[in-house]
Amino acid sequence: MVWSSVFAVPPLLLLSLWFEGPAAFTEQLPRASLGAWTAMVWQALGNTLFGFGAWGWLMARHPAAVITPMSLLVPVFGMSASALLLGEPLQAWKLTAAALVLGGLAINVMLTRPAR
Repeated sequence: MVWSSVFAVPPLLLLSLWFEGPAAFTEQLPRASLGAWTAMVWQALGNTLFGFGAWGWLMARHPAAVITPMSLLVPVFGMSASALLLGEPLQAWKLTAAALVLGGLAINVMLTRPAR
């Protein structure tokens, strides 16, 4: 998965050049703040290393069928974190979507639990 992410860079860069134009790079990159660069580095390295590290650690200890459904929680935590940390609004449709994801995950976990 990590190596496939490397191969996404050239086509995404070309698409960005095509849609935004070269001026977006020459004008905007030099004006990017330290906060923007810090956020970019954190997204590229911090989140990736933590995410893949945690995923690998879990996969080494539990069956894939147990771990994989939990990846559905990523958008729910993302929306929650953006609301708590950045003050972004949680519209009714977002809360409904989160409830559907949590409900579906609960059904999946409860109904597929092996009998003891």
